[in-house]
Amino acid sequence: MASEKSTIVRTIRTVFAHLEDRSPALGGRLAEYLWFRLPAPPRGALRRGRTPSGGEAFEVRWEHGVVRGRVYGDRGRPTAYLVHGWGGWWQQLGAFVQPLVDEGLCVVAFDGPSHGDSGPDRRGPRTTTFVEMAQALAAVEREFGRATVVVAHSAGALSTMAAMSDLATGGADARPMPLPEALAFIAAPTTIAGMLDTFSRALGIGPRSVEVMRTRAERRIGRPMDDFDLLTQASSHPRLPRLLLVHDTDDAEASVSAAVEVSNAWHDSRLVLTEGLGHRRPLWDPAVVKQVVELGATAADAVRAESAAARRTG
Repeated sequence: MASEKSTIVRTIRTVFAHLEDRSPALGGRLAEYLWFRLPAPPRGALRRGRTPSGGEAFEVRWEHGVVRGRVYGDRGRPTAYLVHGWGGWWQQLGAFVQPLVDEGLCVVAFDGPSHGDSGPDRRGPRTTTFVEMAQALAAVEREFGRATVVVAHSAGALSTMAAMSDLATGGADARPMPLPEALAFIAAPTTIAGMLDTFSRALGIGPRSVEVMRTRAERRIGRPMDDFDLLTQASSHPRLPRLLLVHDTDDAEASVSAAVEVSNAWHDSRLVLTEGLGHRRPLWDPAVVKQVVELGATAADAVRAESAAARRTG
């Protein structure tokens, strides 16, 4: 299987080298297609094996389709949302479910558009955009209530920030989600430029083809790619939630130096560095789970205290 994958990558790199020389316009079109193309979903048995017991299935409609997930714990409690990354699925964050429920939170976990069990977006299966992922998150939040804490993995952090901005608007009733009390971003890429660089280097896409691809991608989403940078989005808010950043020093998909930059720029933030876990294994590392759950519990206590104070003065 690994040998087959490496053969496919070598073939793709050869094709892009040829197109960069002969037709960067065509190379850019192919790169755009692959940029928005989601990987094949995981086996159903793998997802079922990682699905925490209990919970209740739900569907939420948004402007271009339906997203599906499960809710754990009692609705009306402080609420935690679990947001997977590009090509991911919500059970990747399943280790956080029961510990957060045990701390008295309601946990809402779902698959983004064209991911997992959710329906396709307007362009069909196995393709979507960060804008649409943000709009879907905002729609789920309108159904279950303001987020106390959002736990997001990888590019899910960028779609979470987009959900809290005008990037999430578009439909008749679409509006940004209110700021949560706290955020936990795990293995988060901080800029689209960094993601694009990783993508183009992996597939051998030349600079002329990349420029065409970027122009086409921005036309598709209707926004400059840089609008999705984590710090660019953060700068639009006069007040930001407390932030826990978890990043592995061996993460080959998202730069740890960028995480340090975000931590330094974000007023109320804490950076936790792990070693040897890469891009995905922090999601089920017990020490990481413990720190994220502690953040969620503290945020829930703050929400409860705020509600109690409002009742006393009301």
